[in-house]
Amino acid sequence: MSKTHPHIVSPGPEQLATLVEDRPEALTVIYLGLHQLVTEALPDVVNSVDTVDASIGYGAHQYGYNAWGMAAVTPYKKWVSLTLLHGADLEDPSALLTGTATMRHVKLASEEEFEANRAAIIALVRSAAELHEAPVTNNGE
Repeated sequence: MSKTHPHIVSPGPEQLATLVEDRPEALTVIYLGLHQLVTEALPDVVNSVDTVDASIGYGAHQYGYNAWGMAAVTPYKKWVSLTLLHGADLEDPSALLTGTATMRHVKLASEEEFEANRAAIIALVRSAAELHEAPVTNNGE
């Protein structure tokens, strides 16, 4: 963990709320709700939050993502983003993912938008976790 960007491993809701206390209430609700959604969908997921930018990383050293993790929840000034590191490889029947690179995002700006898409977001998170579960060996098998 970096000295300039310290992290809290497995942060609680109170710790997360403190990190985003300067954000609008709706974005705080979405941020905390997304974190709860990810940790309930994947109960064993490793997670930590960057105490400088409040970005929560999920899955480092899990799911075969080579220590980069599988997802992140990041609060911005006007929305909260769920980033899926290999989002381009996921089925997205609800068309929630934005972006054109391998990494894709679900951007949420209202509580209503979050609630309306909850089931689709859970499906994306679970698919992201399953995407790279198979261990990779040195010879690529």
